[in-house]
Amino acid sequence: MRLIYRGKTKDVYEDGPHLIFHFKDTVLGRAGREDSGGNEVIGEREGKGSIVLEQTEFFFRLLEKNGLKTHFVERIDSRKARFLKAERIPLEVVYRELAYGSFLLRYGRWVKPFQRLGMVEFTLKDDSLDDPIIAEEAVAALGIASDGELREMKSITRKVAEILRKFFSSKGLQLVDFKLEFGRLNGEILVIDELSGDTMRVAKGGRILSREELLEVIE
Repeated sequence: MRLIYRGKTKDVYEDGPHLIFHFKDTVLGRAGREDSGGNEVIGEREGKGSIVLEQTEFFFRLLEKNGLKTHFVERIDSRKARFLKAERIPLEVVYRELAYGSFLLRYGRWVKPFQRLGMVEFTLKDDSLDDPIIAEEAVAALGIASDGELREMKSITRKVAEILRKFFSSKGLQLVDFKLEFGRLNGEILVIDELSGDTMRVAKGGRILSREELLEVIE
C-alpha cells in the first residue's frame, strides 16, 4: 500500500483498484471547541475512529440496500476499510432537513432553530477557504461538475434524506442535516468518503445526539 493522503481525521492508502481508509481518533473543532464541521484538530478521543467507521459501514450498507451506489467495499478491522477508488468531486453536498448550526448563524433573525427547510446546498471542499458555499452556476462555470452531475448529486442527496428520515423516524428520532461527498467511477456518480455522526445530525426531543449515542441507535 502507498500513502497518498494524510488528513485530519483519516489517512488514505492506494491499494491497486482500491483505497484503504484508516480512521483516526482525532477530534475537529473551531476556536478550541469541538465541531465536526471544523477544520482544526483540537485533540483525540479514544475509540472515535472505530465509531465513525462502524457508522459509515452501517449507513453505506443501508444506502446500498435501498439502491444507491457507494464506494464502500468492506471493513478490514476496527479502524480500516477498503473502498473503490473513485475520482473525488471537490464539493460537499449539504442536506438541511431542519435549520441548525451554521445555517442559523448565517441567516440570523430570518430563521428559527429547527425550522423545516428540506433543502440542498453545495460547498466548495477547500480548507484554505473554509469550505465556502458555492452557487450551482459557479460549480458548472468553474468546471468542477457538469449541470447533469449537479442534478444527479442533488437527486441522490434527496433520496439519501428520504432513506435516513425513514430510518430515524422508526427509532423515534428526527433527522436534522447531513453532508455527502461524491465521486466519479466508470461514468457513474457514487457516494464516497463517510456517512457518520461526524457528517450528520440527529435529534431527540430537540437535543442533538452525540456520536456515541448515534452508535447505540444502529447497534
